[in-house]
Order: sequence, then structure tokens, then C-alpha cells
Amino acid sequence: MRHAQKTMNTREKADQSALSHRKSIILTILAALGAGLTASLASVAIMLVLRLVGGVPTPVELFGDHLLKLLPAPRFVDMLVFFSPHSKTTPLGLTLLGMIGLGTFLGLLYAVLVRVKLPATGYRPALREWLTALLLTIAMTSAAIILFWVEIGQNFLGLPLGRAMLVTSLALLADFSFYGLVLCVAYRILLPKQQVSGIAMRTSERRQLLARVGVVALGAGSAIGTVGLIKGLLSNYTTYDGSETFPHNGFTAPITPTSEHYTVTQNVTDPIVNLAVWQLEVTGLIAETGNYTYEELQNLPSTSRAVTLECIANGIGGHLISTAIWQGVALRALLEKHGGALNGARYIAFYSVDGYSISLPLDEVLAVDPILAWRLNASELPIRHGYPLRALIPGRFGEENPKWLTRIELTDHFVGGLYADQGWYNGPLHTITRIDRPAGHIPFNRSIEIGGIAFAGNRGIEKVEVSVDGGISWNPAKLNPPLSGDSWVLWTWQWTPILPGQYTIIARATDGTGQVQTSQKQGTVSNGATGYHTVQVQFG
Repeated sequence: MRHAQKTMNTREKADQSALSHRKSIILTILAALGAGLTASLASVAIMLVLRLVGGVPTPVELFGDHLLKLLPAPRFVDMLVFFSPHSKTTPLGLTLLGMIGLGTFLGLLYAVLVRVKLPATGYRPALREWLTALLLTIAMTSAAIILFWVEIGQNFLGLPLGRAMLVTSLALLADFSFYGLVLCVAYRILLPKQQVSGIAMRTSERRQLLARVGVVALGAGSAIGTVGLIKGLLSNYTTYDGSETFPHNGFTAPITPTSEHYTVTQNVTDPIVNLAVWQLEVTGLIAETGNYTYEELQNLPSTSRAVTLECIANGIGGHLISTAIWQGVALRALLEKHGGALNGARYIAFYSVDGYSISLPLDEVLAVDPILAWRLNASELPIRHGYPLRALIPGRFGEENPKWLTRIELTDHFVGGLYADQGWYNGPLHTITRIDRPAGHIPFNRSIEIGGIAFAGNRGIEKVEVSVDGGISWNPAKLNPPLSGDSWVLWTWQWTPILPGQYTIIARATDGTGQVQTSQKQGTVSNGATGYHTVQVQFG
């Protein structure tokens, strides 16, 4: 009988021990997840403050920039279509949630590493906990800097590349340090504590309740603050992205008004450059390197020229194309001021404050006489067009005319960037013709004017031809003199239909080298659109 009772007691103790062990595991998991979530929310709030105040890119943005470069052009466009109309904010929002989730579950890793026995004693983390948090901070910061090394040179206030890399690295360290600190303290607070008796027990319970309320308040406050900071950040959301330049009543102005100039940007929010920290760097394989403030740059001899810009996403007959008068310093003159290129300089790389970069063959760039512009249509360069400085490289699609320019570097190798890494075409733009008028139903028995634009970059336009019989015969159009060798050409052709009915109008151009525009149709992805523009009209 005694043996049976003893066996039963032993079994009950084992069951209670197992139950207590399972309870400890559950409480440890809950404390780890709670601490991880609180630390994640707090660190997100810190990173958004640094973004708004110091122009420091957030880890979410750095991850997005890094990931987008790995996507081939067709997949990139598919993603934009899939997430439309919020093709930029939705992926970043999902990435932010993913980062918070990862930070939450890192709390579990932290709990495994520190192995605190329950019930815990006191609210002060032990040395092992501090060291684990420190190692976690160092590991996260190092991983971020290594992974985003190419991307950390951006700063939305305009810090030069070297300083921007330092500031972004320090910001990552601050963000992850704050995460580690909150994780360490919050985990210790959320763990169940040893019980005491009497009055001391009530005091202990009250203290533990207040400490846990403090953790919850920190997490809730961080969440609310994060929402507010995101709203503040998105108050500058670039809703103009993809805006086009349309003709007025079928007529395109030779010079596009600034407010109607097409705009495209890679950013969710564009940089607002602070001239107190911004400067233009001229560096690399050049005789003398140098830096310029905005004022020093404007004191250089300047030139003005009409230049037409066209986006590579401009489809056949599209309107992502505009012409403006740009004023700034000639790139060739600037490089000569620094003694010119050294032997071995084969490429010129342009870097922008938002991390955007492109590089092109140096000889090809200098041959088209680029401008580093600070004025647009006789006014200060608007923010959305690249204030305080952008590059104008005639004959190249718009993405190779970088905005918010901060650094020019001569190199002996090609430097990648967002669109180059995705595999977009980076050669001379294609010859295009667009028919702006007429359209729709036209009264019969009268002469009408067919008109539009033609563009071939710095190659110029030699002639434009119009067909109204499906391309069997072609009629030469009248060309208005171009504003410059880098601008579009406006053309017209007078036509009197012989019979009423439906007609298909086709137009094609021949560039200044004698090359006829290709009739082969292709879409914009990833080599830019080609093919004749056709318009259906009804007479009668």
C-alpha cells in the first residue's frame, strides 16, 4: 500500500513538473514575442524619425532598392501592374510588415540564446542578456551594411556620397541598437517573476504590473507614432508619377509649359534637397577632382538649349515626351575646367541623392554636348525635375538623364544602376513619329490638316511622310524648323479626301543620318517601343 501511494505521489510530481515546464515554455514564448514586437515597433518609429529629419533611407527602402535591381525588366513591370494603383506604397508597406514580423520572431532567437530560468529574479537583465543583445545588434547592422552597401550612399537631404554612406551606416547602427536595447529590457520585464509573501508580494505584483503596462505603452505608442510618421512621409507622395504631356485640341506646343512637362520617378517620395549640405562632386579618373556648392555652380559660364526628353516607357503614339529650355553648365566645359579625363577613363557615372545611378561611355556622352541644368524654362528647376541639378544627355531616354544629381565620376568600368541591372535598353533612343490630329469623325468635302511630332534625339529629323492608303503610297510632310538639334520637330500635311469613309493615317520619319524609322512593332519593355503610329478617322 505504501509503495503504491509513493508511486502515485511520484507520478503526480512528474505530471506537475511537466505541466510547469510546458507553462514555462509558453510564458517564455509569449514574453519573447511580446518583447520582439515592442522592439520592432520602437525601432521602426526611430527609423522613420531619422528619415523625416535627416533624410536617411529606411531599411525598408534600402531593401526595396536592392531587391528591385535583381528583378528583370518584365517582372518589374508585372509587379507594377499587379500592385497598381499603389504600385510603390503597397510593396513597401508589405516589406515594413515583414520587417516587423521578422523582428518579432527574432525575440524567440534571443530567448533561446539567453536561456533565462523561470521564474526570473528582478527586472535588470543579466550580463549574458546584455551581451546577447549587443551581438544581435552587431550582426544585424553588419548584415544590413554588407547587403545594402551599394544603396547606402543615398540621402534625401542631399549629403555627398561619402558622408551619406557614413550617416546611413550610423543610422542603421542606431536603429538596430535601439531594437536590441528594447528587446533586452522588455523581455526581462515580461518574464514571470519569483513570488514573495505578505506586503512585499503586493508591492512586487504592483511593480510587475506597472512595468508590463510600460512595455505595452511603448509598443502602442510606437505603433501610433509609426502611423503618424508614415502619413507625414507620404504627404510628399509623388502622385504625379507617370504624368503625360497632351496636345491641346490636336496641337503640340513647341515648348512644353513646365506644369505640363511629363514626369516619372522611381521614388515613393522624392528628395527635398537642403542646399546647406548638398554639393556636386567631380571625381574619379580626372586630372583634378573638385566640389561645388549650388552658388559656385551657378557662377560658372552657362548655356541654354531646347532639349526633348522621352521616357523609355513611352508607347507608340504616347505622351511621355516633352520639350523644354534647359539652362546650366556644359559638361564638357566643366570637365575641361578640371583638366580633363585621365588615360583609362572610358565611362562616366552619374549619382543622385536618392541612390539612383547610371553610367555611359564617356566618348558617346561628350559627343552630344550634355548640360548640367539648374533652370527649366527660365525658372529654378522644380523639385520633381531634379532640383537643384539634373543631367541632360541628348539622344538618350529620360532615365539616362538623372535628376537630383550629386556626383560625377569618370571610371574605367561600367557602373550599374536600377534600370541597367534590370536589363533595360541603354542605347540611343529610337526614331518616332506621332499623329496628333485629326481624330474621330471629320466632315467630308473639305481639306484637313494632318499634324504631329517627330523625334530622333540628337540625330535630328530629315523628313516625315504620311500615308492614307495603308502604306502603299507616302506623301512628304512640311517640317517646322526645330528649336535645336536636340528637340522634336513639328510637322503638317494638307489632305483633301476624294471619297467619304474610314481611313487609316500612318506616319513615319527619316532621321538626320538617312535611316528610316522601323515599321517593326515592339512594346516598351525592355527596349523601348518601335513601329509606326496609326490613327483611324471617319469622313462623311
